[in-house]
Amino acid sequence: MAQNRRNLGIAAGLIALLALGAATLPSTGWACGLAILLGLAGVVLLRGNGWRSGALLIAAVAVAVGLLDVFAGLVAPQAHGVGLVTTFDPEGWKLPDPDLGYRPKPGTKVVASSTYGSQTVFNVTYTITAEGTRATPPAPPGADTYVFVGDSFMFGQGLADDQTLPAQFAKADDFKIRTVNASAPGYAPNQFVRLLETGRLDWLRGQPVKALVTWIIPPHLARVTGDEPWLGPSPRYVLENGVPRFTGSFDHYRWTHPLAGLQHFAEDRFAFIAAIGMRQRQERQARLFTALMVRLQELARQKFDAPLMVIYSWPDEQTPPGFDDNEAAQPMLVAILKGLRERGLPLMAVNPLTSGLPREKIAIAHDGHPTAFADGLTAGELKKRLLGP
Repeated sequence: MAQNRRNLGIAAGLIALLALGAATLPSTGWACGLAILLGLAGVVLLRGNGWRSGALLIAAVAVAVGLLDVFAGLVAPQAHGVGLVTTFDPEGWKLPDPDLGYRPKPGTKVVASSTYGSQTVFNVTYTITAEGTRATPPAPPGADTYVFVGDSFMFGQGLADDQTLPAQFAKADDFKIRTVNASAPGYAPNQFVRLLETGRLDWLRGQPVKALVTWIIPPHLARVTGDEPWLGPSPRYVLENGVPRFTGSFDHYRWTHPLAGLQHFAEDRFAFIAAIGMRQRQERQARLFTALMVRLQELARQKFDAPLMVIYSWPDEQTPPGFDDNEAAQPMLVAILKGLRERGLPLMAVNPLTSGLPREKIAIAHDGHPTAFADGLTAGELKKRLLGP
């Protein structure tokens, strides 16, 4: 009896250390390494063949999990930005937001710097207006207004204020129109929809809004289900009879549904677990993504009596097989675009505008976001679509 109590106390201590390490260590590899060490420690500290065999089994499982995760990491596409070091001055230029998760701090000037080794990738200033939007060129009183919502592509990560797509769209029409850049890095269609549902842009109602413009990319599929680590406080939607319904934040759902929270934690920490059921998960994401885009179109009409224009940077029907290393299968991405067209959403492709150009001309080195030149091409095509030649 005394031996069992001793073993239980040691086992509880080892499990507590493992749980603490899993929550704080920087990678799955480190967590598996800790599990191996603690398992071997159990072999030494615990008494009785059964207890020692259990500790040895845990160490062996940790070895297997670590090897599986290494393999999954090798076959998975590498994300943009690996090796980049980005700093902001001031650091706290984003505020927590109960509806959106976070938002740019109004009335702020932010110096954003990014380096890759000893190389400076960009050093630019982001100007956030009193309304919490990114600064765009001034326009004449009463000018037609075009509202832009999106993530870092639309926000203009790595670009100066006058180089972003909304700014260059205004420039393309000789600054006769007004553009509003209501975007933020890391956003997705769930935030675009919540932005309008909560009235964050109602200050534009009654003004001559001619279109709502957004920009979609394949990573949005994972974001609409909160799979990225920064999206915990962001808005969560579920489909009810094909219509997206807001349920609160992802964090709130995971804390109140522990099994879902545990699954998310495991998928976030272990690549091989995330790969299990990937296709079914992406199919669910595609349905939710499509419904959110349809909802965004409805809100543009309800709020501003304006159409929605969707810019996209992903494969379509004209794209040759194996175009890029998107995690989502190319046929699925093509099918999503087809579904959006069938639902009456106007679409504008970016890839044909930049096809054949050197990558360094259209994508920021080591970063992957569009350059000012690429945004200029997109702005020119957007002008043709919305304003005419």
